[in-house]
Amino acid sequence: MSILKNGNQGLEIHGNDSTIIQIEGGKEAEPVIARILSITTTESGKNMILGVDNKKNIYNITDFSNSTSICNEGDVIECMPSKVYGNSVTLDNNSFVRKLENDESIPSLSQIRTKINEVKVDGNYCIESIVLKIPERREIQTKSGESILLSEMFVEDDTGQIWVKGWRNQARLIDKCELGEIISITGVNAKSGLEGRIELTLTAFSKITKKN
Repeated sequence: MSILKNGNQGLEIHGNDSTIIQIEGGKEAEPVIARILSITTTESGKNMILGVDNKKNIYNITDFSNSTSICNEGDVIECMPSKVYGNSVTLDNNSFVRKLENDESIPSLSQIRTKINEVKVDGNYCIESIVLKIPERREIQTKSGESILLSEMFVEDDTGQIWVKGWRNQARLIDKCELGEIISITGVNAKSGLEGRIELTLTAFSKITKKN
């Protein structure tokens, strides 16, 4: 077990060789309070959670400890992570999670959604849109000879249109969508595609929910 002292002489760490202290910006990890926007569960049973705090910061929370099994989408939680790097939060057996009373200062999914015409490269977004074209699926050969599944669909809202892509496991999420469906997509990353156009790419934290 380690002891942290943050004194005038800097941060003292007392522990054995196996002690690992994760520090972000000179501070030890602090509790994260966020609303759960979406939960996806991997084949291995690991929860991948998209959360948002009261400053509209989006968090990618990876739960290796099953400590979020009591949580549902829309819940406000407080978690003490074992590791924080940027907007990535890791929970393991040394972490704790508890549900809090609803906090109106933390936005809901409907309040955090972004219009397509407001999407900028490198941002992480949640959108709601209608599927304009039947999803296309194909296999891409890499330089190493590996065959990777890619699915993409063309969607729009009342402000614009955009391509949404999914690689490997995320391609299967797109395959389930159909022409004319209204869908909610959480946790997509905006990238610069061909001819400088912006595209949205699904991540491990993405979830597609059909609205109609």
